[in-house]
Amino acid sequence: MRRISKYWIFQITGWGCFAGINIYLAILTHDLNRNVILTNVWIALIGLSLTHLFRRYILRHQLLKQRTEALVWKMAAGVFILSLFFNLLYYAGLTLWYETDTRHLRAADFLGSVVSSCFLFTIWVLIYFAWTYVESNRRNLIERLTLETNMKDLELKTIRSRLQPHFLFNSLNSIRALISENPELARKAITQLSNILRYTIREQDSTETLEKELLLVNDYLALEKIRFEEKLQLHEEISESTLQILIPAMMLQTLVENAIKHGLSRLEKGGILHIHSRLENQLFILEVGNTGSLTTGSDQETGLGFGLHATKQRLHLIYG
Repeated sequence: MRRISKYWIFQITGWGCFAGINIYLAILTHDLNRNVILTNVWIALIGLSLTHLFRRYILRHQLLKQRTEALVWKMAAGVFILSLFFNLLYYAGLTLWYETDTRHLRAADFLGSVVSSCFLFTIWVLIYFAWTYVESNRRNLIERLTLETNMKDLELKTIRSRLQPHFLFNSLNSIRALISENPELARKAITQLSNILRYTIREQDSTETLEKELLLVNDYLALEKIRFEEKLQLHEEISESTLQILIPAMMLQTLVENAIKHGLSRLEKGGILHIHSRLENQLFILEVGNTGSLTTGSDQETGLGFGLHATKQRLHLIYG
């Protein structure tokens, strides 16, 4: 069975409460009888039917999208027409079912009844428009958040697509330097690179656990160690509690690559690469450092630009 919509829940509940309150008042005044109950049920059914038809009219003619001035006038006219039909059907029911003589009903009394009913339908219109406004804002908010999420995902994928060739070109440059010096090591390096590429080119989420990212980094460092040999030393302090924490995919590798390219590779005797992770007061701290020193210059700034900028951008997009 299809679920009952919120609209029908509110309609049935609202008009049911209207009839229930009138019946309760009849109990308090000791006027309750079968006719009173049937009359109030009939009134509730009239109100529910007329307001439902009015809602269909609002939706069919898209009144909610019209200018405020035109909307107010049309709603006022609609409320009056609802009240008019409401009273006509009410008195018709009294005449047909209870044989009430309505021929002597004065026009002033009928008009007064119509005006009183206008207050009832005005309340319905205000509640309906307030609820529609809230629901519309909620849907717009969800759509905007969905759009922002999709845009972030697209931007992350764009950055990721640029990171992969960036990493590949640097690795190929390392292997090229080995081809003439040590062909055997070059072949070994190509094998290492193929293992790394299996990880980097497969379909991935925007984040990955630190444990898996460390596996990628260790493969990358094994490739770099072929070129640097004893010049590249690694010092890791990885807290077990941080291994399952999610970080942007390939972020750690990008920082390690920067540390080697712009730090350790400039030292004649090499140096130490530090990778530390820990938790401090529920704050995850991941540090990548090296014993080199940073120099300034246009070529240096160009080299550092993309990797660090991409890292900052991805952190902002994922975590705000």
